[in-house]
Amino acid sequence: MEVSRINLNDWEYYGEGGSSTSYINKLDGDIVLKLNNKGDPAESVWKEYMASKAFFEMGLPCPAIYDFVTDGERFGYTGQRIKGKLSFARILSQEPDNVECLAQRFARQALDLHRVLADVTKMTDVREIFLEKIGRLQNVPDDVKEAVKKCFSSLVDAKTILHGDMNPGNLITFEGRDLWIGVNELTYGDPFLDIATMHIICYFLPGKTVSHLYHADQGRLRSFYKAFVKAYFAEKWESEEIWSHIHDAAIVKFSAMADGKPEYQSLLVPLVRGRKFRFMIRRLLLGSGL
Repeated sequence: MEVSRINLNDWEYYGEGGSSTSYINKLDGDIVLKLNNKGDPAESVWKEYMASKAFFEMGLPCPAIYDFVTDGERFGYTGQRIKGKLSFARILSQEPDNVECLAQRFARQALDLHRVLADVTKMTDVREIFLEKIGRLQNVPDDVKEAVKKCFSSLVDAKTILHGDMNPGNLITFEGRDLWIGVNELTYGDPFLDIATMHIICYFLPGKTVSHLYHADQGRLRSFYKAFVKAYFAEKWESEEIWSHIHDAAIVKFSAMADGKPEYQSLLVPLVRGRKFRFMIRRLLLGSGL
């Protein structure tokens, strides 16, 4: 792990998200710096850096990535600044009538990404990562653990390259181009795990948290999510098999997210125990698993 030291005096504050702060280079306005929050281990930030760099080197639509850096307390990386860019999440918050069009564009980008096969010699099967994290869950009843394992067993053995955090905040657009940002790790696996990210945002997380992270309220994001699934799966989008698989993948992913986070583990129990009831009610009231 090769890391370069930076002087934060050379950078101007630009903005912040849920897990990082961004800066613009004072001498070269085309370079942006992303520093993760203090306390985030260097190893996890390094994985994000390597994944983002690999995406760019593979020719996938994303900004160029430069150096892995530290200011002495936080770790992050530099990359190409996309001037005038807007995230899909920001557009959703500003243009409520544009939900359908944005969702269709988001689906096209997701489908294009999921057609790319991973180099399994350089990437990790995401199931290995999730299985390790799920195995560390504490203070979770045995019946919940068994239900999570059952959901895990439904995942498909796929060689599909994954984004890892596929949400409208991580797709940006400028001058008619749509680019992925915020890649978590260089992984491959069941593409439903990428789709499950939106399911978690819309149905597993508190509304206030969602509004803070993604700029749009949950109701609008749910409309976006439904339109996205419809565009992604085409005529199959209403099938119970599709929605059941999404929900299983969401339970697995959320269980992995709960590793080391007691607040998420407390949410996991009612999510798993109420799964069948909530799933049926959503289908009856809102249709198609929503």
